[in-house]
Amino acid sequence: MKLAKVTGVVWATQKAKELNGCRLFLVQPISGMDEQPNGKPFVAADPRNLAASGDKVIVVTSTDAAQAFDSGFAPVNASIVQLLDDLD
Repeated sequence: MKLAKVTGVVWATQKAKELNGCRLFLVQPISGMDEQPNGKPFVAADPRNLAASGDKVIVVTSTDAAQAFDSGFAPVNASIVQLLDDLD
């Protein structure tokens, strides 16, 4: 799991059928609630339509990302699975 901040929207003219209705976002990994960048930005799918630009989110990668979809599989490397309000 990674902590990240949504920094933008990615538009795709064509998507795999498993991604129909799923938004894609550009996310910047951050080191904590101080939002200091921690790595390179990457694209993450939002299968539950949770996020918006500026939100802090939890992102999972690899097999966990593909399994975040209701269908149990999608051809993605990263998925947003939760919004984050505060770290305690």
